[in-house]
Amino acid sequence: MPSPLIKAALTLGALTLLPHLAVADIVTGKVTPANAKAVIVDATGKTVAELKPGAYQLQLPPGRYKAQCQAPAQREQEFLSLSEPVTVNVDCS
Repeated sequence: MPSPLIKAALTLGALTLLPHLAVADIVTGKVTPANAKAVIVDATGKTVAELKPGAYQLQLPPGRYKAQCQAPAQREQEFLSLSEPVTVNVDCS
């Protein structure tokens, strides 16, 4: 069993890291028109979400993302997910 001094040191170390941890936040919005198909990709191009027409809500870690319309028109919309809620409406018409 670790000594109280080691436990205290580990706890203090963990607490000092808390402000530096990335926290995922809420991304909301609406995908239009009714026949739209879109995906969200991260900075590496990896698909992190598929969006259907209508309202959506996601939880994404902070970073750069793109909403990519696949139908009926092909478009891209860049956005940032920060440590606060963000709204991204995706118009694929």
